[in-house]
Amino acid sequence: MSDSALRRDVWLLDAKEQDDAFEQYRKGCAHLFDITLQSPEATFFNTLEAYHLGVVVLARCSGVPQRFERRLSHILVDGGDTVMVVVELEGGGWRGDYDGRAAGGHLGQIRLVDMARPFEMSTGAYRSLYVMVPRALLEGQGGLDFHGLVVSEDSVSGHLLSAHIQALSQVLDRMTPDDAEAATKAIVALIGAAIAAHAAPAAGNHRPVEKMLLASGRQFIEQNLDDVELSPEAVRRHLGVSRSLLYKVFEPVGGVSAFIQGRRLDQAFDAILHDRAEHHTLGEIGYRHGFRSDAHFSRAFRGRFGVTPGRLRRVGETARQEGLSVLERPDDVWTWLRSL
Repeated sequence: MSDSALRRDVWLLDAKEQDDAFEQYRKGCAHLFDITLQSPEATFFNTLEAYHLGVVVLARCSGVPQRFERRLSHILVDGGDTVMVVVELEGGGWRGDYDGRAAGGHLGQIRLVDMARPFEMSTGAYRSLYVMVPRALLEGQGGLDFHGLVVSEDSVSGHLLSAHIQALSQVLDRMTPDDAEAATKAIVALIGAAIAAHAAPAAGNHRPVEKMLLASGRQFIEQNLDDVELSPEAVRRHLGVSRSLLYKVFEPVGGVSAFIQGRRLDQAFDAILHDRAEHHTLGEIGYRHGFRSDAHFSRAFRGRFGVTPGRLRRVGETARQEGLSVLERPDDVWTWLRSL
């Protein structure tokens, strides 16, 4: 690795300086949560400073009282499989429901969240540290239920984890990728130890049948986006369910047809970016991805991304240089789109 600094993302929004600060915030988080303010919009502010320690992200965040809701539709759009660890530094407490587990906490405690499961949480004004870890790094924790688990800073594992996260936050500005690699191994080990010490065995299958069917249907769609025969009926046959159950299963993501179209639009987005020499017309790209009308393709594309296919082609060089992909790096793509 090089001796360069870590990648750092900064988000500073304040209603006193930006009239649309909350709207920017709401839209920027739309793929992760639904957010409801619990204080006047005129007093809204949010700060986020995230450092990428390789595949692990550590962020400093502060904000006003608000309610977060992560639904199944967010989980499917997000597409990641991560565990979030939150250390509360300042705040008046929080309460939430984590897929059936009622939980609450206060200053100093550590909260663990399974981002592949739904939750809703309300908090007062807060200042926190967040760590996002790919589940694949936490070996041996698959049989434990830690969603919404609160770990006291007074416990040995909680104290070690909290102290390590806070110590890392104080040296992020000086860390190199080599430093980050060692820090990542330590933080993953401490998170795993906290889960092992405090989480109970998962009680049966905490994912209802509809969730399992939705996950299977989503996987089938992702694997067959290039198939011109891909349709709601093809998904129904693959799952072996009735039409009524299929529609119920895909209702949280706006319906099976809408989900297929959305993922095909994502694929078309990448196709436009990758067609640097413009070997294909936009109409051809739209047709290959299931759109028989140029106008329909343009309207649907703009509705999903906020730009037309033509504008993406004109301004996409920067995105190509950064290797952006809405299929592989959706968060980075949405950040780039917001900057246009």
